[in-house]
Amino acid sequence: MFRPVLLITPALVALALQAPLAAQAPEIAFERTHHDFGKINSDRKVSTRFKVTNKGNANLQITAVNPSCGCTSTVLGNWNLKPGESSEVEAVFDPHGQRGLVRKSMTVVSNDAKNPNALLTFEAEVVQDVMPSMAAVYFNQVSRSGHQVTNVRYASGTGMEVRILEAKAPGAPWLRLTPKGEGKDAILEIVFDGSKLPVKPRFGRETVTLTTNVPSAQTFTLPVNWELKPSIVAPDRVSMDVLKAGTEGRAKLQLRQAEGKAFRITGSHSTRAELRIEGLSGAKAMAQHDLTLVLSKDAKAGRYAEKVTITTDDPEQPELIVRVTAVVE
Repeated sequence: MFRPVLLITPALVALALQAPLAAQAPEIAFERTHHDFGKINSDRKVSTRFKVTNKGNANLQITAVNPSCGCTSTVLGNWNLKPGESSEVEAVFDPHGQRGLVRKSMTVVSNDAKNPNALLTFEAEVVQDVMPSMAAVYFNQVSRSGHQVTNVRYASGTGMEVRILEAKAPGAPWLRLTPKGEGKDAILEIVFDGSKLPVKPRFGRETVTLTTNVPSAQTFTLPVNWELKPSIVAPDRVSMDVLKAGTEGRAKLQLRQAEGKAFRITGSHSTRAELRIEGLSGAKAMAQHDLTLVLSKDAKAGRYAEKVTITTDDPEQPELIVRVTAVVE
């Protein structure tokens, strides 16, 4: 009877020896890779744990857990897992300073060749007991004879009613503050009255302080920034060409009333005696004044960064400042 003969070659022996070795490998696996915290308050830390298991047949070595944010994460228990063993990766999230829907991640680094950087993610909707609709208010291009109005909404992130008990802006009578209600939200109406501004300032920043009925968010501060629109249009800065010592520097300066109204220049002064303005004497009321900035030939070599202050009879802009730069060699 014929019997098959199995020939064992050196190649087959090597393959038989390598097969078990190639199959020895760790395999990282997670019970879940994402967690949703849902709605959380911004002043309370939250945490969750991800169960990690070695489903391979060689030891799994976790070497690092790298979060993508300022949250903290670590492995609870063993970092070196034998086949079939489990541990936990904990993520602690501090939502302070966060708002709205937040998504974060962390990377678990291990010796699993097929998945050396396993990604875990979590998300949360960060709410506050009281959430203002804006962090600061800006009033731009305000007229001294006009008004601007804006509303800031204070809504509850927890569903309770919010009321503004008091709102004040010390030292800023040009801000009129009126608390209102709309459903469960509080509304702060802010009216900027340019006619109540002092004469000189062209811009400023005030602080509104308000008190609510919510014990955990009782006091708020609201920065209010403002800037008047120019009544007289003039360059903020004038630069002169590079001058040689002993020569006079000259540059044109034009002042124009934005609405075409006539105005007079009543005076000027500069931060340096060598810098003056020509064309002021006997100036008539005009909608546009063409002047000349003059840097005297007595100016010594060096770099100059000066200011020229010009006064006018324009009730909305009685004073304006022009910066002048020059280099004398």
